[in-house]
Amino acid sequence: MKKFLIVLSALVLMPAGAVFAQIYSFERPQETAAWRSEGAELSYSTAHWKLGRRSLRIDWRPGAVVRIDDARGLLRASESRNGGIALWVYNERPDSGALRLRFLETPGGAVCCGMEIRLGFSGWRCVWNKFVEDMGKAPQSRISCVEIRFPETGPGGTLCLDALEFTPTVSWQKMSDFQVRVRRTDFSLIPDFMKYRLAEPDPARRVSASPEQIAVIAERLDRWYLGTGSPTGDWVERRRRHESEFIRRGVSLCAGYSMTEPLYPLRTPAEIEGEKTRYFMDINKRILLPLALDYRRNGNAGSRDRALRIYDWFHDQGWADGSSLGTLCFEKLRSAGYFHSLYLLRDELPAAVRERELSTLRWMTLFGICCLDPAHPGEVADNLRALALPKLIYALMQPEGVAQQTALTAFRDYMDSALDFGPGYFGTFKSDGSGYHHRGPYDSAYYPHALYVGALVAYLLHDTPYALSAESLAHLKQGLLTFRFFCAELTVPAGTSGRFPLGREVLQELLPAFAYVAYSCGEPDTELLAAARRLMDRNPEALNRLMDRVDSDLSYTSTVGEAELLTQARQSGVAAEPAPEGSLFMPYSGRLTVRRGDFHFNVKGFSRYIWDFESSDTENLSGRYLSNGALELTDLKSGAGSFNPQFATFDWSLIPGTTSILLPDDLLREKRHRKGYSDHRNYSDETFLAGVSTADRALFSFRLHAPAYEGDLRADKSYFFLGDAVLCLGSGISATDTEHPTVTTLFQSCGKGAAGKVRRVSGGSIVADPAGVVYAVAQGDVRTDRDTVFTRGWLDHGNAPCGASYAYYLIPERGTGLARQLLRADGPVEIVRQDTAAHIVRERADGRLFAALYDASATFPGLLVKRVNIPLAYILEPAGADSYRLTLCEPDMRRPSVNCMDQLTEAQVVVPERAFATRLVLRGLYEVGCPDGTVQVSRTSDETVVELSTICGRNYELRLRALR
Repeated sequence: MKKFLIVLSALVLMPAGAVFAQIYSFERPQETAAWRSEGAELSYSTAHWKLGRRSLRIDWRPGAVVRIDDARGLLRASESRNGGIALWVYNERPDSGALRLRFLETPGGAVCCGMEIRLGFSGWRCVWNKFVEDMGKAPQSRISCVEIRFPETGPGGTLCLDALEFTPTVSWQKMSDFQVRVRRTDFSLIPDFMKYRLAEPDPARRVSASPEQIAVIAERLDRWYLGTGSPTGDWVERRRRHESEFIRRGVSLCAGYSMTEPLYPLRTPAEIEGEKTRYFMDINKRILLPLALDYRRNGNAGSRDRALRIYDWFHDQGWADGSSLGTLCFEKLRSAGYFHSLYLLRDELPAAVRERELSTLRWMTLFGICCLDPAHPGEVADNLRALALPKLIYALMQPEGVAQQTALTAFRDYMDSALDFGPGYFGTFKSDGSGYHHRGPYDSAYYPHALYVGALVAYLLHDTPYALSAESLAHLKQGLLTFRFFCAELTVPAGTSGRFPLGREVLQELLPAFAYVAYSCGEPDTELLAAARRLMDRNPEALNRLMDRVDSDLSYTSTVGEAELLTQARQSGVAAEPAPEGSLFMPYSGRLTVRRGDFHFNVKGFSRYIWDFESSDTENLSGRYLSNGALELTDLKSGAGSFNPQFATFDWSLIPGTTSILLPDDLLREKRHRKGYSDHRNYSDETFLAGVSTADRALFSFRLHAPAYEGDLRADKSYFFLGDAVLCLGSGISATDTEHPTVTTLFQSCGKGAAGKVRRVSGGSIVADPAGVVYAVAQGDVRTDRDTVFTRGWLDHGNAPCGASYAYYLIPERGTGLARQLLRADGPVEIVRQDTAAHIVRERADGRLFAALYDASATFPGLLVKRVNIPLAYILEPAGADSYRLTLCEPDMRRPSVNCMDQLTEAQVVVPERAFATRLVLRGLYEVGCPDGTVQVSRTSDETVVELSTICGRNYELRLRALR
């Protein structure tokens, strides 16, 4: 028999043969030949099972003992640091006692360790426990025998055991529940479900509201689910049609279940003994919500009754208050069908079922977090996107009066804190408009979902006693408008797409959120409506696809009410905004966005505080270089972009703008990292990642170091946005890889035009990509190649370079004429300095100066800024007679630092950024003002010393006026 099953216990990754040797499936009598009992009768049950078609039934009397000598797999499991037990237990009747498991070296020998399984439940429960970590076993001791001791008092009872395994690898995701305790001190990745379940809201803090005021919230939620019939339009009709199909599919699928089959949590193998595994998630995702909608929409009582039977089935299978199913780490994220169906059927639940499911809802949604004063603001994106609306559902389903008002108050306070800016690496919302997941920027998923749900909650609660704060609305508005700014039309930047660089068309999914927040204000917010109108008008097909997609997975948002509100925004009469212009540096994302006319740029780096890229076993396997200075260019008029990984021949070592080691794809995919690092989400040891934005100019610079991988790649990289051109500078380029060249990529273009040859001209080389973008190379050895899809151009720095450099201009339009001017020795741009101390550039026409100062000990004679006390970047611009604007970014966030994200502790994650007293010494005497903060100014006979407090990589503007 092939019983890989125990990985029903979770992520036990072992060969099938080894797993088979350890599992007790109780399908064969010989499995229990060595089992002995006193005060208990052992038999087999076909009424309850998790594996095969039967389980081991134990009818026990008080004080009963079951002994297993030489238990299969136990000795090997005890020799492993992560070894332990995985088990499913069925209890027919709750008991106040506990099952005690004692693990012995030999029969009748010393007890090495033990654990308890409290029996106050009915149905199935899953147990994961480690011998050393949870039970306190000495690492060197060895176990071969088990005693199962039943309660000494009480009436006795009946238990069933199944899928018993003594495994060398119990999942790290194990968690405590009402039955079993595990030892966990770091809850940064696995929430403390027990802590939140035991937390109680404080009625004394409740905000009172009348039943009519609370009914406003409930009615809005009902209208969001089901619609109102107004307004009408194509989007609403499309959504209704596809909702009907969603209902039809779900009702049909339900017929395939007898509702007696075993159900399993996520991470269980997909097939068990040739039979397809049935997951709670399958029912949640495809069946429960269609049944509830069928009843509410069509009055189908049969669908209602089937949904009620599913709730009973779930409960019997372990979906219950205080049940961890081993872990709820992922299960809580895939349960939208359960949460939303309960609300839609709330008035149909029998009293006992309603009470039971409310307790389960409280457990599964982590509602207890609303009852505690937060240690700091913020919330992780998963908890917002998957559990915020279910928390509101729990609060609304409370009994009218004090309980409901208390729950709604607690929820409101939780949401206001959750939408506030989290400290350090903590999510989700950041002060620059970034959104975090996995301790870093994440724009393709997670953050936009959290932004959507926050906006929806704001809409549901507005103009009631539980309305979100003005600060929360401001954060949501900032997040939405910033998201639309850094997106190239609907597409998020590749460097902040996490492990989904192939799924970056996202912004259309957020457009309903613009409407939610706009209609949550006293008067509709016309700025949000105008932004949404522009995007809706320009992208009708994307909106049609959005309306056609109705599903329930991580969250459920594809409602008729959503389509109606979006249609209302479209028909509001607010004119579309003009396309945004300007630039924005987002230090929490490590990214600069520049929008100029039809051209959109994103450039991305990483640092000691911003990780490089994310991947998984199947996603983004080759994306190692996405943050190595990727310069992503999109022509908004044509839709053509410079990053096109959708084609099979895309070379992931040649991402435009990056400096990289040119590796074949199989080596990139191996992700062979150095000791102390990870396959992904690694940090640099460099703090310098700076960006400066002014009215029509921008600068981005960072010190690239990739210590996680062989090759030890380094480079100082800067990007100067100078109006019609972008100057890209690199210096200090080094690597230890002697087998593969280090390169800086100009382009990898799949445009339809013909790429020109490399032309040598005075001052350098000129080459154009098929999209018509021209590159004027002042320093660097240009190489090109071509296949059936792509034309590529790059600068070859050679194998194992030491101190290499480059300089080139990217010119999106105006052709080669400007390129020739820029390459002239007396051209419009002067490279003042390009070394390990600084990258400094001057525009000759008006003297504007751009500087990235890497070395705080260096002196810069002849420049207005002579010295600084910390590395920083700035742009200095004339501002009238004897006056200047100096905009600076001091980028060090001063957070705790580690090699990779997984090494961050819960305490380190929430350490806030620290300010620094930044000092600049200016040549000459100046009066200095700063609209962004307070400055201290002192002067000598020929110098001005300016000191200001800087934090979080923000931009600060200094206004300088020469003293005569």
